[in-house]
Order: sequence, then C-alpha cells, then structure tokens
Amino acid sequence: MAISLLTVTFLGTLSLIGTILLGYRLAAGAALVKTHFLAAFGSTTLLVMGHAFILFFLIATGVELKEMEKAHAWGDSFRRRTLALKGRVFPLATLTLVLVMANFILGAAAHTRALPAVVHEVLAWTTLASCVLTLHREYRALGDNNRLIAEAGQRRRSSPA
Repeated sequence: MAISLLTVTFLGTLSLIGTILLGYRLAAGAALVKTHFLAAFGSTTLLVMGHAFILFFLIATGVELKEMEKAHAWGDSFRRRTLALKGRVFPLATLTLVLVMANFILGAAAHTRALPAVVHEVLAWTTLASCVLTLHREYRALGDNNRLIAEAGQRRRSSPA
C-alpha cells in the first residue's frame, strides 16, 4: 500500500514539474492555456490525493497498532513511536497540501491578471520544493511505519494465545 501511495505522489510531483515548465511556454500562444490548466488540474489532483491518502494511511495504521498494543498489554511503545512518526510528516504535508491548492487557485488569478504572474510563478516553485521535501519525509515515514507493523506482527505471533 505504501508503495502505491508513494507512486501516486511521485507522479503528481513529476506532473507538477511538467506543468511549471509548460507555464513558461504560455507566452508563445494562448492555445497552451487550456493545456496548462488541464495539466495543473491533473497534477493538483494527484498531489492532493497522494499526500492526503498518506496522512490517512498513517492515521489508520497508528490506530490499529494502538488497539493491538492495548489488547495485548504491550505498554505504549508503538503509540509513542507512531506519534513521533506523524509529528515528522503531518505539519509539512499539511503545508504542502495548502500550497498545492493555493497554487492551482491563484493560477486563475494570474491568468485573469488579477494577480501578477510572478506571484504564481514563485508559488509554483515553492510548492514544488515543498512537494519534494514532503515526498522524501513521507518515504522515510512510511518505511518506518512498515517496520513498526512488521514488529507488531512478529510480537503478536511470538506471544502466547
């Protein structure tokens, strides 16, 4: 599951790069505005889905580990470790989600000249940097999360029934 979530997020990040580069070609012709919009819509959809699903996945596995820990009276080691894991990912991932959505919305403002195009451009590059950093943290966190799940499974198999 973690691999598929990371793949969606990675593809969204790649499509954001393509969308940004396509934005630089808009001066060449107004016909590219539609293509740029559709590319932005697609990359925004992939990025919001990917990052949000990763957050929900971490929440769900954390709840499951906490319930398993409570049922088997293992203490609170898993709960503490999942909270630390989420603490490394959630603030940046939330900021990234806001930046992705704001960039898409402000693209329309730049297109209608209600906002200088340079604001949308700077926000796009900031969003890309945030996406790359968040993807890296999510990759590490999902790896740690998989190790916690494996450890809980091993502990459950080795404990007496």
